[in-house]
Amino acid sequence: MFTLWIVPHIEASNLDITRDQVVQALVVLHPNGAPEVKLNEQAELLATVQVRDAVASGEPVTAENVENVSGIRPAKIEPDAGWIAFAFLPGGGGAVAFDFRYNRDRAIELLKRASEFISTARETLAAGRLGPTVETALAAGELAVTAMTSLQNVTHKGRNSHGARQAWLNNYTHLGNGPQDWYKTMRRLLTARPFARYGDPEGSPLPSESELADYLDHVDSLIQHAAQYAADHDAPAS
Repeated sequence: MFTLWIVPHIEASNLDITRDQVVQALVVLHPNGAPEVKLNEQAELLATVQVRDAVASGEPVTAENVENVSGIRPAKIEPDAGWIAFAFLPGGGGAVAFDFRYNRDRAIELLKRASEFISTARETLAAGRLGPTVETALAAGELAVTAMTSLQNVTHKGRNSHGARQAWLNNYTHLGNGPQDWYKTMRRLLTARPFARYGDPEGSPLPSESELADYLDHVDSLIQHAAQYAADHDAPAS
């Protein structure tokens, strides 16, 4: 953190401090721009701490009260930016925390759409309309995948194609981040889509109602996983 951002920032900005005088720092990682470095009083951080003795409501928590720091995070940060934070701790040592998720507002909006599509898929399945079930279930799963790639700030050309989403999910599950049923389900829905939407005889036949019921559960699980990925949470200190 010091080598990549803090020291170069001190030198480029001609700041009248040395690296040893940096007691806390925040590097804001904008999705479409250069990192922004904030040092000392400009780096507003919050900490999750365990205190030695009870502190009355309204009383300040001082360094002497703190027994352990379990997390640090920015006091305020734009939701689309990732970040890395550093702070010296009471009693010596330091803590580093980070959150490399980007575009959280966009991801959360996509997941709201995904929830609507999976609800519609369940309604069409209950009504026995298998073609629309395939179409809406595929849309729901692709929205969940797009939300996760947005969080990772995936920007390569063609990232929003069906094939790119399938390849990303295949790799994601093979790395152990989730069950491979997610990928297998999305693959089956995609191959059934030409027949489901257009009645294309060259497309894969429609899944049965019982198969689709299982697929909807897998897509729902994928959406819930993506929602947890996008959720706000404290970053543990290390």
